[in-house]
Parts: sequence; C-alpha cells; structure tokens
Amino acid sequence: MALDLSAQTPMSQVLKQIPASIVPYLSENNKLDMIDFLDSNMKAEVTNMLEGKTELKRLTERTAVLQLNEATCLDLRLLDVSEPVDSASQIVCLISTYGTDVRDSQLTFYSIHWRQLETSQFITLPDEMFTASFSEDEKQPVLTLSLSHQLDFPASEEQKPIAKTQTYLKWNGKIFNKD
Repeated sequence: MALDLSAQTPMSQVLKQIPASIVPYLSENNKLDMIDFLDSNMKAEVTNMLEGKTELKRLTERTAVLQLNEATCLDLRLLDVSEPVDSASQIVCLISTYGTDVRDSQLTFYSIHWRQLETSQFITLPDEMFTASFSEDEKQPVLTLSLSHQLDFPASEEQKPIAKTQTYLKWNGKIFNKD
C-alpha cells in the first residue's frame, strides 16, 4: 500500500504500515481490525500473537494511542515539518512508555515510511528517567516531560517523597523547545 505524499497523511495510513520491529506481536490483520473496530464505534481490542490483549485507545488524523499490554503504551503523533523528510511534510514522533508503578518513556522519530530519524535532531532529552505525553491539541503539539526526583535516596521508613518536575515543549516545525 503506497502512501499519497502529495497531501498530509492521516495517522490511520501510517499506523497500518507500522513495522513489526516496533509492534512485533501485532499481525497485519490485528492492526486493520483495531482501526475498523474504532471506525465502527466498537472497543478496538484484539488478541495479539502472544495471546494477550492490545487496544487502540485513540485514533485521529494526527494521533494514535496503542495499549500494547498492561505495561507498554505507544503514543504516536504526526508532526508537520518545515522541510520535507523523505518527500513528506510530516514525521512521526513515537513515545514508548514502559512500566506500571514506575514508568519510563523513550522518544523516537520516524519518517512516514518508518525510516528511523536521529532523535537528537528534534529534541534534547533529559539524562534521567522521564515520562512523556502529548497535549490534546492536534494543531499545536505540546510535549510534556515529567521527571521524578528522589529527595532521599536511602530506603527507609522516613524516606522523603518524590518531587516531580514537568517541562512543556512546543513543536515549531523543526524541534521541540521551551519557547
């Protein structure tokens, strides 16, 4: 299935072509079924190839949220770029979040053909663990990075609570930055 690169590509087309290296236990039919279920206003849940449940929680023109299992969530966002990448006016930003109690995110960028791009070209990430999420605004994406700082490292009954720092980054067509 070829993508029409003359116009902006809807997320459903990009999601259909997500490679097995990113979602190894979702078959082609799993991906198509979830999209069809959501289009029919049904719960977009399938039994994946590991006999677990995977759910497409949200799908819009620019956003997809996949709950792969209890501990793994993928949040995809199409971002408009000021300079074409692989002849397209959009790229994919993928937030992979792992964990249940303690969560950690990774950000990866791809062309709409799923060619991996250098993350540092689009964002400077913190050195410590963080979780990431996108704003609901589809036209002006804001990425929130939440860092947890342990205030007292030794484990004891008097351990101090964890302080959280949030950073809000706006997409400007080239990079995520604070302004």
